[in-house]
Amino acid sequence: MRYCLLLYNIVFLRENVAYCFVKRVTIKQRYMKRLKLLACLFVYLSVSNISVAQDSFSLKWHKMYNDTLQGVRSEDALHFLKTEKRPPRKQIIVGIIDSGIDTTVVDLQSALWTNRKEKQDGKDNDKNGYTDDIHGWNFLGTKDGTFNMTSAGTEEYREFKRLFPKYKDMDSASVKDVSEYAYYEKMKKKAGIVNYIKFFGYTAMKDAAYHVVDSVLQVTGVSVDTLTVNGLAHLSIDNEKWNKACETLFVDMYKGGKDALWKKIRDTHRSQFNLMKKRIDGIEHDADKRLLMGDDMTDPKDRFYGNTILQVEGCDHGTFVAGVIAGQGVGDVAVTGVYPEAKLMILRAVPDGDEYDKDIATAIRYAVDNGAKVINMSLGKYTSPNAEMVNEAIAYAAKKDVLLVQAAGNNKKDIDDVAYFPSAKDKSGAIFSNYLRVGASDKLGKMCSFSNYGQKEVDVFAPGEDITSVTLGNEYMKSQGTSIAAPVVTAVAAMLRAYFPKLKAAQVKDILIKSVRPMQEEGLCTSGGIVDALQAVKLAMEYKK
Repeated sequence: MRYCLLLYNIVFLRENVAYCFVKRVTIKQRYMKRLKLLACLFVYLSVSNISVAQDSFSLKWHKMYNDTLQGVRSEDALHFLKTEKRPPRKQIIVGIIDSGIDTTVVDLQSALWTNRKEKQDGKDNDKNGYTDDIHGWNFLGTKDGTFNMTSAGTEEYREFKRLFPKYKDMDSASVKDVSEYAYYEKMKKKAGIVNYIKFFGYTAMKDAAYHVVDSVLQVTGVSVDTLTVNGLAHLSIDNEKWNKACETLFVDMYKGGKDALWKKIRDTHRSQFNLMKKRIDGIEHDADKRLLMGDDMTDPKDRFYGNTILQVEGCDHGTFVAGVIAGQGVGDVAVTGVYPEAKLMILRAVPDGDEYDKDIATAIRYAVDNGAKVINMSLGKYTSPNAEMVNEAIAYAAKKDVLLVQAAGNNKKDIDDVAYFPSAKDKSGAIFSNYLRVGASDKLGKMCSFSNYGQKEVDVFAPGEDITSVTLGNEYMKSQGTSIAAPVVTAVAAMLRAYFPKLKAAQVKDILIKSVRPMQEEGLCTSGGIVDALQAVKLAMEYKK
């Protein structure tokens, strides 16, 4: 700005002497007038710069730290490592178990992990059991790619559906497997299906009443096509069944109005009732589309199913998560990921609804076997019929020195008191040392109102509100959730593993917990604070000492 003012003064003096002579004003008067205009311009530019800076801060606040923005200080950490002349010593592969990814997004293309041993030629070149797995794998698709599962419902509904044919007509007094029946009743309640079944029963009763009215009208010879509710009410019919049926249908007729055609009210009911019957029938007879994948859902060793398609409907969540970790900031440098040097292995295993235990276990094993050192799991649920299958995969990851980071959930629950899965516990009930669970914090460093918490079950907190990342079609958007906080921590963990490759997964977890910045509220997590990348880096430098 100083040089701009100097240049302006020189140009002003040279070009305005003639003007002052003609207009008979002094150079000083002319200069003061221009100075006022320049001052206004300076203020405008200053305000504009502040606005731009504030906008930039809002895009990357989760990576910063100051009096008003309680981010993870990842930018400070990277700057500190640079001043200490410490280059990254290893390229870290991060496995992202999520909904897939938009493979056309330029912010992510150069960050994708590439399987160098594989060629896209229809052959399993590296003999890992997955043909053409260039950037990862889709565990929610048929082998031929003709079907890719996008919606799965809740685990509670799926479990209720599985047991419904067995117990739908059974009297509780005649039940032999009491524990399984209790589980069925619990799933029915948690799935929110109890009231629907009751309403279906009530609707079936109304349907019988409609049939009674129609049968009586047919005998009397009344023209149904022109009969209104008012006309029906004034019919003189001495029939007990008729009177009872009309009482049952009073609400429907009252809602329709006295001038409504009886036929229209009846047809509306039947349309709704047929839809309900189809849904109830589907509970018993519609097979779970997950079975189309062709694997044995109960066998964790049957792992070679799915296809290569990573971009499907609903992959915006996985795309956003990937951008938080290692977005390249092509469209806006402020939206660069927390650790853009990470390589992203995409593992599609999370549909809309609850994930399947088999897919999560298999995805973990794939990531471990193909070189991932950190795995992000922005997923979680409250019912897990095959929890042990997932825990065995986590134990396998621990044996292979792989760190797993999971979102704590968005239901405002204390998960010390409520089961939350994966439980990440060994057979003795101890939490795996390579497993880190993350809650969400806001710009002020407080727990987000939606975040789950737990002094025993949640390890750390990280920014999870008003976060900007990339989404479908090279666009940017804001989102929130513990599923966003988790990849922030995953990226910091990847940074530590890149710069300090001798650290084990359990040690990285320990460092992240011990280096947190304390939160104002107590008892929300094991560490009591928010991840601080700068402090974590400094602790990593002195860790062995």
